[in-house]
Amino acid sequence: MLPRLMGSDSNSGSRAVPPRQRLFDPTPEIHATDTGGGFSFPLVSEGQLYLPCSDYDEIRFVFSLWHPSSGRAIDLDRSYVELRAAFDRDVGEDPESGHWIKVAEIEPVVPPYSGGESFDGWIVLPVMATDTAFKLVGSGFEPRARLQIRSSAYFVA
Repeated sequence: MLPRLMGSDSNSGSRAVPPRQRLFDPTPEIHATDTGGGFSFPLVSEGQLYLPCSDYDEIRFVFSLWHPSSGRAIDLDRSYVELRAAFDRDVGEDPESGHWIKVAEIEPVVPPYSGGESFDGWIVLPVMATDTAFKLVGSGFEPRARLQIRSSAYFVA
């Protein structure tokens, strides 16, 4: 009988894999959008670009983006955020090189009326590779505005 890698059950004799939460490193305060209001931010956890995923079945992401300066709002009708991934070391250790694939569009969890203090979203995805790197890519934000980004992932077997 082959061992089950993606979780376990009580009849298989293999140990159950407990869920695991990973907090991604927060943005430095200098992270800013470009002249068109776009950004690309790699999700790094404890200095690691790639996360080991093979013991899990799904990943639950939570995101929050906001302007650290008070008085700025995010136009939730215009802003757009997507999650991209690179699989099994496709990009090496440089987050700007290699092949990134859009795996999800993130919808804000608040209604899109006039604007919001933050762009908050979440997504649940199946595990698609042994090692995976992730990044958030956005557009429609204020040009050359500083952004703060917080994100976490919850791995479930």
